[in-house]
Amino acid sequence: MEFLLLWVLGGNVLDSGLRYEDAGSCYAAAQNSGKDLQEIGLSPPKFTCVPVAEGKELKLLVPEQQGSRFPF
Repeated sequence: MEFLLLWVLGGNVLDSGLRYEDAGSCYAAAQNSGKDLQEIGLSPPKFTCVPVAEGKELKLLVPEQQGSRFPF
């Protein structure tokens, strides 16, 4: 089993493409990236680590948002 790091930015889910051997490594990498961003004054994005079978691709199905993001 591998773990895929997914970033959540502004309601969008982004596949980082980074895979780890265990959940702890995935979590630690995300935390370290977040600390690096904080050091330069940026707030870190939310993340999740998703288990994926080795050699398999993950297909993200994200529901389409209703309405416009623009106020006009």
